[in-house]
Amino acid sequence: MGIVLFALLLVAVVLLEVNDSFLNPQFYSDTLRDADIYNFALNDLPRSALDEARLIAPQYIDPSLDENPLVSAGLTTGDFVAALNRALPPEWVQDMVEQVLDEPGDYITGERDDFSTRIQAGDRVVLVVEEIKTLTRQADAYNLLFEQVIFPNIEDALETELPFGIDVTAERVAEAVRRVVPPEWVQANVEAALNAVTPYVVGETDTFEVEVQLSERVDVALEEIKSILLESDAYDLVYDEVVEPIIKDALGPTVALPFNITISRVEITDALREVAPAQWVQEQAELIVDATGQYVTQETDSLNIDIDLRDNKIAARDVLVRLAREQFDRVANDLPACSNSQLGSLVTSGLTSLPECMPSGGTAIEDQVRGVVSDTINSLQRQIEDAVDTALLAQIPDTLTFTDQTLKDQLAASGASDNADLLDDVRRIIGEGWTYTDQDLRADLLDFDSQDSVDLLDDVRSFLSDGWVFTEQDLREQIGDADPDVLAKLDDGRRIFKQARTWRFLVYFPVLILVVIIAFLGGRAWWGRVAWAAAYLTISAAAIWITFGPVYSALSGGGIDRARQEAIDSIEPNHDFANTQALIIDKAIDTGAFIIDGFAAGVATNAIIVFVIGMLILSAAIVWPRLSEYLYK
Repeated sequence: MGIVLFALLLVAVVLLEVNDSFLNPQFYSDTLRDADIYNFALNDLPRSALDEARLIAPQYIDPSLDENPLVSAGLTTGDFVAALNRALPPEWVQDMVEQVLDEPGDYITGERDDFSTRIQAGDRVVLVVEEIKTLTRQADAYNLLFEQVIFPNIEDALETELPFGIDVTAERVAEAVRRVVPPEWVQANVEAALNAVTPYVVGETDTFEVEVQLSERVDVALEEIKSILLESDAYDLVYDEVVEPIIKDALGPTVALPFNITISRVEITDALREVAPAQWVQEQAELIVDATGQYVTQETDSLNIDIDLRDNKIAARDVLVRLAREQFDRVANDLPACSNSQLGSLVTSGLTSLPECMPSGGTAIEDQVRGVVSDTINSLQRQIEDAVDTALLAQIPDTLTFTDQTLKDQLAASGASDNADLLDDVRRIIGEGWTYTDQDLRADLLDFDSQDSVDLLDDVRSFLSDGWVFTEQDLREQIGDADPDVLAKLDDGRRIFKQARTWRFLVYFPVLILVVIIAFLGGRAWWGRVAWAAAYLTISAAAIWITFGPVYSALSGGGIDRARQEAIDSIEPNHDFANTQALIIDKAIDTGAFIIDGFAAGVATNAIIVFVIGMLILSAAIVWPRLSEYLYK
């Protein structure tokens, strides 16, 4: 009978503790709070993860990175964790979690028939944005942006030949960009953008507009563009990129002169370049740069630059005539020696053009004819000079016009046709500023993914504006839509849990019946029966207390330590976050041990209560008869 009583009492105190712990929603809230989960999740865990993330080689994050961004940002782990705790304090997170656990838990256990959980997170987003601003101010974000994003893009862009024959290094372009958009300007615009978008995200406004005005940086940009262009070579800019293309359109690849003489476009351009004064070339280059800059920045509606080549053509005439004469001389010198019949023909017919042969000389008649041929060749050179004037220089415009179409053609010719197509957009952005609105965001989401992304944006805004509200009706609808049978089982479970919570002390009823049976079997008088029952009850309760108290305390520590070590040993040694995994395992096992220890302590406490009650009854059963006998005497 004693063993049966021990078993029934054990079941009773265990079930009572299950009722008071696992069937009590407050148990879970208390456990998370007592286990210090919130401080762990917002302090210990992110510190460990960030410390290990700093050790990851940059190439494993992105092959283009030279340094881990967490290191190059210049922020400590403490900076990140402090910002996280200011934006999401442990107290706020605890309050949100307990809202989710308490009322829904009471509903599931049948303590209540309805619940409404509401989580408001919009104000947290505002704080998160403020912390982002603070971190960007503290961090070396500007240099990080240049090193990890902008500079690699500049290098990629320079792989395509630039217009105007520009030869510039990525470092020089990056230097120019830094001057055009300094850190304070970037920070101000980033914060302005965050300020514009945040009210929209949290649902305070239905629209937003981010505007970045570039006009204030135009003057600096023009100076940098001019410096880069002129550093390349002003002569290349004027002649190779402006003069030669226009000459190509006017003359073609070569110009044909009399007597099979040809002068190439390159020779013509080189002649113009050779005689051009350096100061004049510099002036024309600056004129092109300034006008192009004004056009790109929308200070002017069109690009139209006139370069006066009249003086340059006059100066280049001598060079071109020399080239033509040299070719003519080579043609004359290459004439074959005349045969007797050809010599006779020259004597009888006379010369009006370049002969087919040259008398070799040696005889009187040959010397005479050779002199006539030489005089004729000298006279023909004047025709060459006239041809240079009429067939070549006259075809080169006195004024070359460089237009916006010329600029686009140069971009296309350099292999940057996409940039040519974007030129009008660039002009508009620089002149009017860059604007990004809520409609642009929706369009981008739609293009990037689908309507689902737009719907998700609306859901997020609604959540941050109105908060997340979840009621018992929402729960029932979700379960019913998934499986109506589960909904029926939920209702059955709620009814059972409610009855178990309401009539939880009935678990002692079988114990009480057995105690009564023991009482009648063990004693003859009433006080004897009570003493027998109390003694059995006290011994059983003491045995349970010893099992779940001292014995459990002595045996549980080793098992928990072994489980902890086995779990930690299963972590891959070379894993990037091995220490963080070990920290999570350690905390999980500590929390599990805390729950088990608490449950065992609860069972032991219930047993102690029964033990005390049994001792009181046993004491009364022993003392009361003697006291009564004494009083009667």
